[in-house]
Amino acid sequence: MADPHIQSPMDFWDYLTVILYRCGFVLAVPSVALLPYHFDWATKGVLLAAVLCAASLHIYLKHFRLLLQFATWAAAVCFVLDWQWLGLGAAFFTLGGLCFKEYFCFRVFGLNLQPLFLALLWLSLVMQATLAAQILSGIATLLLLILSIQKWRMPLHFDIGDKTKYQI
Repeated sequence: MADPHIQSPMDFWDYLTVILYRCGFVLAVPSVALLPYHFDWATKGVLLAAVLCAASLHIYLKHFRLLLQFATWAAAVCFVLDWQWLGLGAAFFTLGGLCFKEYFCFRVFGLNLQPLFLALLWLSLVMQATLAAQILSGIATLLLLILSIQKWRMPLHFDIGDKTKYQI
C-alpha cells in the first residue's frame, strides 16, 4: 500500500502500469454488470480486466503478487481451452483479491466482501439463478464503480508507494 508521504520517482513504465491497472477496474464495471445478460461478451471483458490489473500489479509482497498473477494466467488458459466457467472463477479470484487489497486503502463499505460477492455471483451464474446473479452483479458492479472512481481521484504515485519495499 502506498504511503501518501512517500513519492518514489516514476518512469514511463510506472505511469503506464498504474494507468493500465486502474483501467482494469474501469473495464470490470460494465463487464460484471453485463454478466447476467450477455455472458459470452462480458466474460471476455472480465478476463481482460483481470489481465490489465494483474499485469500491472504494484504489491510489495511477492507471494500475493504472484498468486494473483498466477490466477490470471490460469483464467487465460481456461478461456483458451474453452473452460469459461473456470476461467471466469479465476478472473474473479484476481479481481476479488485486488478489491480486498484496495479496501485497506479506501475503507469503502463492503469492498472487503467483494471476493465473497464475486464467488456468489460465479456460483449463481453456474447454477443459472438469474435473479441472484442480477442482484449480485449489481452489488459487485457498484463496488467496482466506487473503487474505480476512488482510484482515479488519487495521484498516480499513490499506487507505486515506496519502491525500496518491493520484493523481487
